[in-house]
Amino acid sequence: MPVIDGDSHFMEPLDLFERYTDPKFRDQAMRVVQDPATGKPALVVEGRQLHILNVEELLAAIVGYGQKEAGHDLSNFDQALTYNAEWQDMGKRVQFLDQEGIDLQILYPTMGLLWEGGVESPLVADALCRAYNTWAFEITASQKNRLFPAAHISLRDTQLAVKELQRVAKLSCKTIFVAAMPVNGHSFGHPDLDPVWATIQDLDLSVGIHLVGHRHYTGSQWYQDHDPGFMFVTMNVIQDPRMALTTMVYDGVFERFPKLRVATIEAMAGWVGEWLERLNYRFKYMKHTSQMKKSASEYFAQNIWINGDPEEQMFPIMVQFAGDERFFVGSDYPHAEGFVEPMKKARQLLSGLPATSVEKILGANAQRFFGI
Repeated sequence: MPVIDGDSHFMEPLDLFERYTDPKFRDQAMRVVQDPATGKPALVVEGRQLHILNVEELLAAIVGYGQKEAGHDLSNFDQALTYNAEWQDMGKRVQFLDQEGIDLQILYPTMGLLWEGGVESPLVADALCRAYNTWAFEITASQKNRLFPAAHISLRDTQLAVKELQRVAKLSCKTIFVAAMPVNGHSFGHPDLDPVWATIQDLDLSVGIHLVGHRHYTGSQWYQDHDPGFMFVTMNVIQDPRMALTTMVYDGVFERFPKLRVATIEAMAGWVGEWLERLNYRFKYMKHTSQMKKSASEYFAQNIWINGDPEEQMFPIMVQFAGDERFFVGSDYPHAEGFVEPMKKARQLLSGLPATSVEKILGANAQRFFGI
C-alpha cells in the first residue's frame, strides 16, 4: 500500500499569473510588487493591494519548512528562500518524497490561498484558477505518477466552475481544492452550488476544503478595529474548513449527492469527536430545522474524510472514537507550519493503534479519497 502525503503545497513562481493568466485578465492578475510607500513587498490583485498580515513574514513563512525546528521563528525566517527557483523543480520534490518514505503526494496551491479572499470578480477568479491549473499540471507532467495537483476551483460563478471542472478532468485531475469561505454570503449547501457538486460527483473527483486568507475568517469579528497578527489569524482560520463542511451536512448536500467525497484539509482532527457528538445529539430533536435525513455519523462514514497532523496528540484518540477509515495525514510541505519527518512522526504518534489502522491512515484512506 503506498504512503500518501495528503496535504502539501506548491511554491509557485511569483510571476506565474503574469505569465499564465488569459491576456484579457492579465492586468488584474495577482502579482508581488514593491509598495511605493514602504519599499516592502506587497500583494496586488485586480489592481488593488491586499492588506493581509505582514507580507514579508508571510512570504517567508510559506517556504519556511524546517526553520522553526532549527530554532527560528516568524520574525527571522529566511526571506530569500521565497525567490528560489528550486521550489519549481519537481525532480527535487520527488527526492524529498524518497527521503521521507512518501510514495505519492497531493499538492495544493500556495498563492491561491492568498488571493482567494481578496478577489471580487468571478471572471478574474476563474482566470486565476485556470492559469494556476494549467501551470500545475504542466509542471508535474514528468512526475504524474507520484505528484497529484489539486485543481483550484472558484465557487463564485457556477457555470465557470463547471466548465473548469470539465477541463481539468481531461488533464487527469483527481481532486480539487475549494476555499473554505462563504460564497456570496451563502453556505456550501446553497442550491446555487448544486451544479458544481453534481459535476464533481459525475466526474468522480474528490473535494478538499482548504483554509484561505479572507477577512471574514472565524474569529475575525473580535478584531474589527485592528489586525490581531499572524498567530491569531492562522490559529482560527483552520476552523473555516470545519464550518464549510458543517453547512454541507446541515443543508443536505450529501443527500442530494450521495457519492460525493469531501475532506477538510489542514484543519486538524481533534475537533471531530465534539463535532459528531454535537450534531448527533441535536439531530435527535432538531433535525426538522435542517435538511439532514441521517445523523452526522452516517454522513461521516459515507462521504467525509479528515486530514490530520503528524504531531497532533488528539489524532489517535479521534481514530479510536470515530474509526480508522476516514483519516489521513499531510506534511504541509514547504510551509513553516509544516512537519519535518512527517511519516516517521505519524507512525510514532499512531503507534498505540493496531498496525492495520496505521497503514490505512498513512495510505489506504487517502488512496480511496483521492482516487489514486
